[in-house]
Amino acid sequence: MARSTIYNILSLCFTYPEEKVCSWILEGKWIEEIKEALILLTEGGFEKNLQTMRDSLKGEREDISLELAREYTRLFINAFPHVVAPPYGSVYMEKDGLVFGKFTSAVLGFYHETGFTLKEDLHDLPDHIAHELEFMGILTGQEAGTSRSEKVKLEETQMDFFSRFILPWVPSFCQKLLEQSRSSFYRNLGDLTREFIQMEKNYLGVSEETNSQNSIEAEIRGG
Repeated sequence: MARSTIYNILSLCFTYPEEKVCSWILEGKWIEEIKEALILLTEGGFEKNLQTMRDSLKGEREDISLELAREYTRLFINAFPHVVAPPYGSVYMEKDGLVFGKFTSAVLGFYHETGFTLKEDLHDLPDHIAHELEFMGILTGQEAGTSRSEKVKLEETQMDFFSRFILPWVPSFCQKLLEQSRSSFYRNLGDLTREFIQMEKNYLGVSEETNSQNSIEAEIRGG
């Protein structure tokens, strides 16, 4: 459940900060929740990130809300001359950085094969980082209350999805946030996400061989 909590919180943080999401972010209860979950999984090392994110949310509510919305738009949606940190796996995995290519279709196919369907009112692509993290949050949440045999199957599904659709591009995406975000909140979110992905790689037992192969495939697709 600790892993599920972290995946779900990170997913929401990568969602556009409209009124409901922004209120949740500014309320800040999620910071303690993710801190407690991380304590169950690791000895520490995330306190600075979380404290900096908490500090970045102090001030006039309206000003912070506007700042988050502006930076989210600049980073992930619309910026000149190009989007700073596209939140779609296809951009990193497809030749010429095409959106909604084979990678996107493969992610959607994986959702369907495991019995999941996207919400009808979904306004974004299935390989958006928020959706991929949410999917892992669902899988890890299910694992917490299953029998041993079902748990093994869910772990295999997690490893398959993680190694194919998260690990090959999310670290690069997070690096863009670290290097180019003007917002302390999103910089630290990128750092936190990158470190958690590394933790998950070790937890799920993704081999260096698998990781290297995925990286090579990403380079080939990206030209």
